Order: sequence, then C-alpha cells, then structure tokens
Amino acid sequence: MSAPLEGLRVVDCSWGTAGPRATGMLADAGADVVWVELPGGDPWRRALPAAASVFNRGKRSRVLDLTRDDGRAALFELVAAADVFVESWRPGVADRLGVGYAALHERHPALVYCSISGFGADDPRRDVPGHEALVHALAGTMAEQPGHRDGPIFEGLPFASIGAAYLALIGTLAALYRRDDDGWGRHVETSLLDGALAYFSMLWGESDATPPGPTLKAQGTTRIITRTFLCADDRYVGVHTGAVGAFGRLMCVLGLDDRIPPSESGLDMGMPLTAEQVAILDTEIHDIFRARSCGEGVALLRDADVCAIEHLQPCEAFDRPQVRHNGMVTTVDDPVLGPVEQVAPAAKFARTPMRVRGRAPRVGEHDGATFTDTTRSHATPSTPPDTRPLLEGLKILDLGAYYAGPYSSRLLADLGADVVKLEPVVGDPLRGIERPFASAQAGKRSIAANLKDPELASAVRGLLAWADVVHHNQRPGAAERLGLGAESAHAANPELVYLYAPGWGSSGPDMMRQSFAPMMSGYAGIGFECAGEYNPPIWPSGNEDPGNGLLGAVAVLMALLQRRRGGGGQVVENPQLNATLAHMAHAVRGDDGTVIGAHRLDPLQLGVGAFERLYETADGWVCVVAFGAAQRAALGAVAGVDVAGMTDPDADGDGDVVGLRIAAAFATRKTDEVLDELTAAGVPAAVPVAPQMSAFMCDPEQRRLGRVAEVHDPERGGVRELAHLLRVSDAATVPHQLAPALGEHTDSVLRDVGYGREQIEALRARGVIR
Repeated sequence: MSAPLEGLRVVDCSWGTAGPRATGMLADAGADVVWVELPGGDPWRRALPAAASVFNRGKRSRVLDLTRDDGRAALFELVAAADVFVESWRPGVADRLGVGYAALHERHPALVYCSISGFGADDPRRDVPGHEALVHALAGTMAEQPGHRDGPIFEGLPFASIGAAYLALIGTLAALYRRDDDGWGRHVETSLLDGALAYFSMLWGESDATPPGPTLKAQGTTRIITRTFLCADDRYVGVHTGAVGAFGRLMCVLGLDDRIPPSESGLDMGMPLTAEQVAILDTEIHDIFRARSCGEGVALLRDADVCAIEHLQPCEAFDRPQVRHNGMVTTVDDPVLGPVEQVAPAAKFARTPMRVRGRAPRVGEHDGATFTDTTRSHATPSTPPDTRPLLEGLKILDLGAYYAGPYSSRLLADLGADVVKLEPVVGDPLRGIERPFASAQAGKRSIAANLKDPELASAVRGLLAWADVVHHNQRPGAAERLGLGAESAHAANPELVYLYAPGWGSSGPDMMRQSFAPMMSGYAGIGFECAGEYNPPIWPSGNEDPGNGLLGAVAVLMALLQRRRGGGGQVVENPQLNATLAHMAHAVRGDDGTVIGAHRLDPLQLGVGAFERLYETADGWVCVVAFGAAQRAALGAVAGVDVAGMTDPDADGDGDVVGLRIAAAFATRKTDEVLDELTAAGVPAAVPVAPQMSAFMCDPEQRRLGRVAEVHDPERGGVRELAHLLRVSDAATVPHQLAPALGEHTDSVLRDVGYGREQIEALRARGVIR
C-alpha cells in the first residue's frame, strides 16, 4: 500500500503559496521533499502560518544561502540525487544564482526542473513581482469578481496560486512520464497568470460570429438558476438547475410552473426567458425562499432532485458527516499553531493512498539532510530527447459530462493524449452553453451512442481494452448500469487507471445529492471568504469546476506513474466536494474551534490589510502589495504616513489606521501619479484593468506564447480560445483543436473497434448512434 509517488525525490526552492502547495501535494503522495529555505526561513511562514502548516507538512527543511559558494555546493549535492527541482523566483533570479535550468540540466540531464513565476518568463510583464493580488489586477479578474460595491473587487480566494500549483504538477508529472521513455529531464514553466487563466478558461473565448459573453457580474436571461437565497433562519442556500429537467422541477416545487412552464426535453440551459419570467426570478423567487428555513429548503429541493447546497463558514464543513466519511479532515500537531485540523489529501487512490506524513518542519530542522537513496544514475542518455508531445500515445475514454470532470481529460489532451468523449445521442447537457462546453471538450474526439443498446456491448469492451484511462463523473450506480463501472472496466482491462469524479463521493450519506459549481464553494466556506467580513456570501470568480478538473488531471498522472513502476491499474476517486475543500486548504481549525487563515478579506472587499489591498484614487484604483518592512516603509513614505513599528498590519488595529490614512492620501491624487511614485520607491503596485477578455484574446503576445489560439471554423469564422498554459522544453506543442461536433468521430471510432460500414449504418438508422 505504498503511496503513488513513493521514491520520488524533490528539491523545493519555492516560496509563497503556489510552489509549496504543489510540492506539498507531492509530499502527501509519498515523495521525499527537501524544502530549501532562505536564512531566517521562508517569510511566508509568518505572513500565512495556517497555509504554511498545510502546504509544508511532511517535508524536511534545510536552510541554505544560495548567494554563497557553500550554499550552492550543498544545493548541488541535493540536486545530484533528486528527480525534480521546483523554484518560484522572478524570471532571471535562478540564473543569477547559478541554479537556473541550463546550469542544472548540464549537470543532471535527467532532472525535471519546474519554474513558477508571476507572469511567465517570456510575458511582457515578466519583471512584475509575482504576488497573487497583482496578477488578478493585471489579468482583469478583479473586474470580473462579483462584489458588494462598484469597482474592482479584491479576490478572496487565491485561485491564481492554486491554479499555478496544479499546472506545475501536471507539467512536472507529464515530464516524468516522458522521462520514463527517453531518460531526459525537461524544463516545465508556468505562472500565476496561467493559473488564473486555467479557471477562466470556462468563461473566456469568442469568435467572429459570437460577441463576447456577459461578465460574471451580469444577470443571466436563460433558463438556468445559479443563485444564492436568504432563508427564514438568516442562513443561505445556493441553487443550481444545470441538471437535465432540474429547472422545470424547481419551478414545480416553487409553484411557478404555470408562468414558467418546464420544457419537454429538460435541456433548459440555453433557452431564453421572457422579460416577465426574468422579473419573476429576480423578485418572487426570493420571497418564496425567505419563507422557509435553510434546512427546509435544502430538504425540499433534495427530494425533488434539484441541486441545493447550504452556505457554511470556513471549516464548518469539517463537522459534516459526508466530509468525515470521505476522510477529508486530518489532525496535525504543528510546531507553531499546535494541534490543528487540516484538509486532508483530496484525491483518493484505492491501492496506493495518499496520506499526511507528518507536520511542517521548523526552520532548518533538517539541516544537513540529504537523500538516502542515491543509487540512480543521472548520466546523459544515449539517445536524443523524444520531442513528441509529452502524453502522445496515452489513450483516454471520457464518459463524463458538464465541466468539472471532462476538464481533467481536456488538460491531458493539451499535452497530446488521445481523448475519446463518449456522450449520449442527445449530447452532453453542457452543449447548451457554448463557452464552458468548448473549454471542457477542446482537443477531443466525440462518439455519440446509446450504450443501453445491446449491439454496442462489443464497442464498450473494445474501448475499455483500448484505453489507458477511463474517466466519468456520473452519479453512483449510473456507470455500473451501463456496464462501465470500475469492476467491469478492470475485468476488461486490469491495467486501467479509472478516475471517478462524483459530486459528493461514491458512498456516504450525501452520495446521491446533486453537485454543481459554484454551489459547492458555498459549502466549503468560500462564499463567505470572498464576500469579506460580516457580509452575505458571494460566488468566487474562480470556482471548483476547473479546480476539480485540474486535480483530476494531477491524480491521473500520479496513477499512471505508479502503474509504470509496476503498480498496475487502480481506481482513483476525485469527488467535487474534496476538490472544493482543497481550495480552502489554507484555513485550519485549532483544537479550541478557532479558525486560522480565513476571514482575512475586509468588509469593503478592498484587501487583507493596509499593505495588500486596493486603494481608490482621484480617478481610478491602484493595487498595492508591500511585503516586508522596507516596502511597507516605502509605501508609507509615498503616502506621507508613518508606519514605523507597524510591520504587522493586524497588530492591535494599527493596520486599519494605517490603511485609512493611506486611503485618504491616495484619494486626492491621480492614479498615474500614485503608480509612478510607488514604482520609483520600489513598492509593487498595479492599476487594475477593466474586463479584458476580448483584448486578451486578440493580444499578439499571448498568441505567441500559446496561451491563446485562433482556429478557423466554417460557421463562426475565427474562434479564439484559451489554449496552452504550460511551456515545456524538448516537447512539441499540440495544435489547439476546437471541441468536436456531436458524434463527429462516431464512425471512425466504431471502425477502430471492429464495426463494419453496414453495421454502423444499421445502428444509425435505429437512432442508436449519431
């Protein structure tokens, strides 16, 4: 029962939260991670102690001064026995220290080298400090985040760092997968900007024929409910009617079906509402929910098979039976915080489980430590690198629907995997909403078939035998009824990696509840986290659907690496509940019930203290991140505010006073003036941009970098979508392909598994395939 990455050796020179989150997942998966800290320790330990306690658990800490020859020599000794090196310095810093990719690759050609920066090594903003807030300001996500006031909204959920961590893992694990073939290490490069884009992929995109869609702040006018309602007990419930027929069932339960009648097909999401119906959903529906308690409303809609999920405070879900059933809470005796409850590893491996291997280390606790197993050779491979896409040759059968599950295989298709999407003859329900469907299904082949027909039984067996990976996110029992459950799949192909991504879990008291984003974010406490202290909950602009997909891709690659080491196939469970809780892993709960690491955003949604926040100017806004005493003093000097001795923005309320004084000073000045003075003083700052999806899609620099691709479509002309968010050396990039038409590849896939032309035509005539 070894862990999926048992024996992997990692040198972690990252800091902040993105890199440590990524390497922390490697440690939970069994890797031996040596965390190299600066003299005095990682400064983020003090800034975010709860996050540090989670993302660095199970690691060993060595303090090395890489500006000194002896520090670099000690690092080289570690790297000589390592498989992976991770750094998160600003582009160019590693090279100046003598530990850049070129230097380490020359010494150790099998080493996989991962770089995580703010904007990427080749982005025009490469020299902007890689702080979460600055990335959101310049990416335009602050303009898209819903808020309780006008203007840019400070992001309460650090999804740029979360996304960057997942992308770094996907790239690193895929590079290790290819290294098993040719022996070469590669340079994997991503950024916080890429991490944010991984979440906005489901929203951003356009074509010559389709105008840009509404921002998240715009109210919808189609037959789908994705809203929060206040109940009689002053608690909140989120409702989502994305499931087939759910909109109609909700209207019936609420007694509104006479004025908003259900559709016959149940595929409501893309159908428009009349102006009168929009008015009903904007007013009357709120009164109906206000007449019941949250528990009554959830129970009523659950009985009607409509997704209704209560909003909870951060860490409140720790006490819910399903969360405990899923094993999503672990207790760690942290050296700084003491005993705390933390979010446990989210992906559940049946044969090689992940687990927490110990607390986070003290600074330099393992000085002198090295890797005990140094027997592997790092000699230069005898043949050149295999420059095919990293995952070319990997075969995936995707039975999933909607977004959260299928996004996993789309991310792997981006790296060269051959993904066959098998959907019903009426199509994936998400086909009614162009943008998220296009994102989740890009790069795949589509077969549309009614798997209940007995004449397709041999096709199912053939596809199972063909695949390396099977994925689905159907409700418990649904795949089994189609003969595609894990047991049947492994009977047909014992070497399969079987990824199951249910909403709540494959078993447990809530296993049959519906789950949709962003409702599950409310359950994990993210709604309150994004709203600011004392405010009603609000949805995050980066939600759990992409997060679930990102985690699923990571889990598949871990299982594939474990299989290559002789472990065989296995089932990996990746519930949306677990993935959403992982978004809040930076918050922990003490043994006295105190929540640490949450509720940092202020009531006006401006920021998390005087030195990391938005400030309004006379003609706009500026976002400031002053990290450390020197930058904070410089910020105070620009604003004419004395911050001497106030290095902790939360100490005794001093930070509130400082923030108010800086705000008063900047309110009388123009934005350009403030930004120029801050930049000259060495204070990281940026002007938050307006919604910029269309501008980003047409930016030649982003197309050059591969983040944006334009593909010609006969009906829509040029289609522009977010594409590649990883850059990898010695590996070809897969040309971006648009999502397939329904059943576009049905004939070719059936021929591949042995069906003849007449047999295919007979199936089509009976409506079994499309």
